[in-house]
Amino acid sequence: MPARGMTPRPSVLIVSNGRGEDAVGAAVGALLRRSADVLAYPLVGRGEAYRDAHLLDPRRVLPSGGFALRAGVGALVGDLRAGGLSLWREQRSTLAARRGRSQAVLAVGDVYALWMAARADGDIVFVATAKSETIEPHGALEVGIMRRHARVVFARDARTADVLRSRSLNARFAGNALVDVIPEPAGPLPLPPGAPVVLLLPGSRLDAPRNTAALLTLARRVAEAEPAIFTLTLPPSVEMARVIREATAAGWTVDGAFLRLPTAAVYVTRDFGATVRRATVGVGLAGTANEQTAALGTPVVAFAPKGAVQYTPAFMRLQHRLLGDALLPAPDWEHAADAVVRLLRDAVERSRRGAAGRERMGPPGAVPAIAAEVEERLRRGPA
Repeated sequence: MPARGMTPRPSVLIVSNGRGEDAVGAAVGALLRRSADVLAYPLVGRGEAYRDAHLLDPRRVLPSGGFALRAGVGALVGDLRAGGLSLWREQRSTLAARRGRSQAVLAVGDVYALWMAARADGDIVFVATAKSETIEPHGALEVGIMRRHARVVFARDARTADVLRSRSLNARFAGNALVDVIPEPAGPLPLPPGAPVVLLLPGSRLDAPRNTAALLTLARRVAEAEPAIFTLTLPPSVEMARVIREATAAGWTVDGAFLRLPTAAVYVTRDFGATVRRATVGVGLAGTANEQTAALGTPVVAFAPKGAVQYTPAFMRLQHRLLGDALLPAPDWEHAADAVVRLLRDAVERSRRGAAGRERMGPPGAVPAIAAEVEERLRRGPA
């Protein structure tokens, strides 16, 4: 309770549905804490990015990692068997219980996140990270939901903002929020200076350990053809002990933070901020991390592993349309290894594809603009 005579601080609720989206929500929330109490509800996973915000419950990791509708019927059935329907009902109830208690609501992700956030009512600012006119335009139903629930929409690129405005939405582009939340390095990397570095990104879903096995097989093949150091960067949701255990079972030896073969060395870390800035080439089976790697001017090679949860052939095609020449899609890990070798040997091609990534992802700047918009709505009061 506030002290007698003091005005209570306003409340902001952040609703997000994905690892990258959580990072955006957490970054905006960090700026809002100077003027409001911040609560967050990550709809997918446990919300590790929200280190300082009060988190709502329940939170749970489902087998599809939030990709049930994209991954097909099997993924949807798996989520239902794991209690996905009851989780959804509980999430809806939790948000409804917040109705009228937060002066502003920030929804980050796709239109589903906005639709869920509307249960809490409030003045809703929507950060539309999932879709772009470049890859997948918003449909009529999605536009209708935005028109009904969002006071303002922050689009991920200028073209998308223009199209949404032409459809009578209060939309704007202030930079790419995913570029804003590329983390700073946690420290220096124990890598030889000047050596080419291949960044391995297994993704953050439940199939990440299996993806890691495929990436280590690729690293073995690349190292036999071209000298390079590899960095395997694991997100907080992936158990490092399991990855190490499975790697040693496949013949790798553990040397401190390195996995080694006679011909290859892989540095295992969680410091994405440092490894992405040191990378010469990326090999990514990820969503946000692939895009952030491209945003820094590093080309990314990708392939769709068998049984993938997130990085399916359809997802890879969409990401290729988004990133253009910054992403090199391959039919399998063998062809991906060949593409990595080619890029390591061809600085001109790396530069050209890197420039494409910077152009496609766009500049930073969205996070402070979003925070300023929410703060303005807090000052203005209910619309």
